[in-house]
Amino acid sequence: MKLVVCNTKFKLDAFGDGGSRRSVQIRDFLSDNVLAYVEDDFALPKGMPKKSLLQWALRATQFIRKHYPKSRIRSISDYIRLVKYYGLRIPIVYDKYLNQDVVFFWENTNDKDMVYLLKATGCSVIGFPHNLESLVSNHDIEVLREEIARLQQCDQVFAISKEETWLLRVLGVKAYYYPYFPPKEVETFLLSIRSRRETRKTIGRKRFLLLGSASNVPTREGMQALVDYAAKGCWPFEMEVAGYQTELLRKPEDGNITFNGTVSNSRLEQILLDTDAVLVYQTPTTGALTRIPELLLAGIPVFVNFDAARSYHNLDDVHVYESFDGLFEALQDFAPSQAKPIQKDNMAEKRILELLK
Repeated sequence: MKLVVCNTKFKLDAFGDGGSRRSVQIRDFLSDNVLAYVEDDFALPKGMPKKSLLQWALRATQFIRKHYPKSRIRSISDYIRLVKYYGLRIPIVYDKYLNQDVVFFWENTNDKDMVYLLKATGCSVIGFPHNLESLVSNHDIEVLREEIARLQQCDQVFAISKEETWLLRVLGVKAYYYPYFPPKEVETFLLSIRSRRETRKTIGRKRFLLLGSASNVPTREGMQALVDYAAKGCWPFEMEVAGYQTELLRKPEDGNITFNGTVSNSRLEQILLDTDAVLVYQTPTTGALTRIPELLLAGIPVFVNFDAARSYHNLDDVHVYESFDGLFEALQDFAPSQAKPIQKDNMAEKRILELLK
């Protein structure tokens, strides 16, 4: 098997944000299959290279002419940026890995230029976009085109959603679907919650949890919109709000909503044990692709709006709604129950192993 060189911008924290969890999922796969891998952030040197300014600029210019698509250089400022970028990174990446028996696991796909440097080494590049970054908040078709162009350079891409896999294939990217499944530490945590929820009894009014990371703009906007709707006086349920930076949300004067803010794992565990279901609402973006499978594994049903559901439509315990009024009706009719666990899909991992032989 080849040596794997991993490159991610996310902290390797199983209980971190969605990006961190996805990165840990990939590392778990490598460890489970006893594959040798190293982390490399391709960090810039602290000082200038030993070669003269003219020498490294000349070498960068030669690299750009040979390996970089001319159609993407639109101005002299673009060219100057590339000279600096490649001039500093060629010794770090190109000289270090040229014709080595390695495969790059490239997760930092938002880097506009790195893939051209990785491909120039003669090594294989497997892309793991955590989502299509251009669809998160920018919604600029030109930014999407540039992102697709980068992913087209990869020997193979493994996308986190069915929709992205389809889109990438249509646009000429060699893509397969590699769904998120929680890292081992998180899986153990969630299965513990599931086991304890099996004996749970519901008492009194229905209780729901609005869960999300408010550091993500579409998630924060969606959570605020749902909070505002629930505070209009027509919400007969108890609702808790929790998640990273949810302190940023405006708190209406409503006795049925409890704001927990950022919570510890132990506090989150208790909230998840007490809730009947979790509510998710996002403005149009890349979806709740890590949250939904985690909640199902914990035995917790999910009510999620159409835009956020993404790959998880048509599952028994994923209730997809189109409007707040539709959500309200669904919650009234909802009979709390234990959700079926989602199953791990090993097909993509088998394909990755084939590529590493």
